[in-house]
Amino acid sequence: MKDGLRSKINVVLTAVVAFGVGLGVAAGFDLTPRSFAEGTGGPVKVQIGTPPALARELQNTTFQDGFAAVAKAVSPGVVTIQVEERAAHPQAMQIPNPFRDFFGNPDQPQAPDTVLQEASGSGFVISPDGYIVTNNHVVEGAQTITVQLADQRTFRNVKLVGRDPTTDVALLKIDAKDLHPVPLGDSDSTHVGDWVLAIGSPGFAGAGILPTTVTAGIVSAKNRSIGILGQRFRNRSPQAGNPAIEDFIQTDAVINQGNSGGPLVNVRGEAVGMNTAIMSATGYYQGYGFAVPISLVRSVVDDLIKYGKVRRPVLGVLVQGVTPADAKYYHLDHIGGAKVEDFSGEDSPARKAGVQPGDIIISVNGEPVQSVQDLQTRLRKYQPGQKVKLEIVHRANHERSTVDVTLSEAPSPGASTATQATSSTESNPLGIQVDELDAQTRNQLKVPESVQGVLVTDDSPRGPLDQALGGRARGLVIEDINGSAIHHVDDYNKAVRSLKAGDVASIKLFSPQTSQQLFVTVEIPAS
Repeated sequence: MKDGLRSKINVVLTAVVAFGVGLGVAAGFDLTPRSFAEGTGGPVKVQIGTPPALARELQNTTFQDGFAAVAKAVSPGVVTIQVEERAAHPQAMQIPNPFRDFFGNPDQPQAPDTVLQEASGSGFVISPDGYIVTNNHVVEGAQTITVQLADQRTFRNVKLVGRDPTTDVALLKIDAKDLHPVPLGDSDSTHVGDWVLAIGSPGFAGAGILPTTVTAGIVSAKNRSIGILGQRFRNRSPQAGNPAIEDFIQTDAVINQGNSGGPLVNVRGEAVGMNTAIMSATGYYQGYGFAVPISLVRSVVDDLIKYGKVRRPVLGVLVQGVTPADAKYYHLDHIGGAKVEDFSGEDSPARKAGVQPGDIIISVNGEPVQSVQDLQTRLRKYQPGQKVKLEIVHRANHERSTVDVTLSEAPSPGASTATQATSSTESNPLGIQVDELDAQTRNQLKVPESVQGVLVTDDSPRGPLDQALGGRARGLVIEDINGSAIHHVDDYNKAVRSLKAGDVASIKLFSPQTSQQLFVTVEIPAS
């Protein structure tokens, strides 16, 4: 054997062994960290993807051409997402919430019960009219969302169309022109061994952080279930099951902090996944990254645009994988399928169709089911209300039969429905949240009966009222706005509903801490 050929074979064998060892010693997984800055109706009629001209420009790009052309074409569609979220203040006093901020303390300085902290992640544009996808864990709990495009145009108080914790996908919307959507590829046709690039935009330009990063690697595995999303549902009732859908693309392209939500693209510049998680025991990248397949992202986006929530079809079963012993007992010709352990309830569609505990599901509409994850993948192609044919191997007699099951809609895990960031300029122009000043609160805060209004219970440090008051809006009582008396939350909503960007508002407030009235004038900022 020639020395050159022997050397090549040794290199290949070394790579294979290294991959196997690395996979075997993996210590843990983590959602890709954010960077902290101290249906039956078919697809919706929204243009998702990129103009055909850009797709044609990249269709002949190969590894020999290098990855520079791909990065140059895709990067303009990758965005930075910055969020403000509330976290527990480390020095919060032990005064009962929600009144902790409103009381003085003669013995120690006052501390708020929560503080606003900033975090950032990535996302990418998927349509010319401003739809942007990112991870749910990037925007979950956000008080405000800010998006910066690659050309440094910045959009504040961005609309959160909806989010789905079961897939870790979220959809945002901005009103902008001259956008550069990232082409959407076919994750189902992506193969193990394909070259991919992980692109992210971890920080705002001009903030001392590199705005765009590009790393290269290959697809090292597909259809991975690593259990990370299911951790968020561990406190649910066992009868509710685990609603998380994990069907990750595994890659050795480096995915680091702030890359959450960025695209994983092939050599044609098409997004085949969305960067989501890393293998980690320390919080830092340890060799493998995981991306949500773009086919799953697209199905979530279609539902969020069309229905305002994710309509997830379910059989109403709790299942587990098939073991070698199961395969032998059920007389299966290979180890595969999903074994029914229990049902989600009396109204379980599978139970109504005659499926029994211990039965093994081996196909859905003729498509083979190899695992629990594979069953989820097959079902997500359908909509609630549709019928599917399940091929079953029965525990009782080991015989096979086919049953018709009408899929039901999975209950929302609590965050799939469309929501709006709380500090939206359109719905919350003053950047605050208010509540009724009831008798108990009035007594706690010692607000005189002569003072009528609503209590400011939350605020954004970037909101116009809080800025005008030097960070002292929380705990104040709003008595009137532009001369209109405020007695209840409905009065407040009516008064602020008429405020538009550029308007000025004169606000009369009462401070329970000083027993003084305050008059401030604020200008409503543009979004």
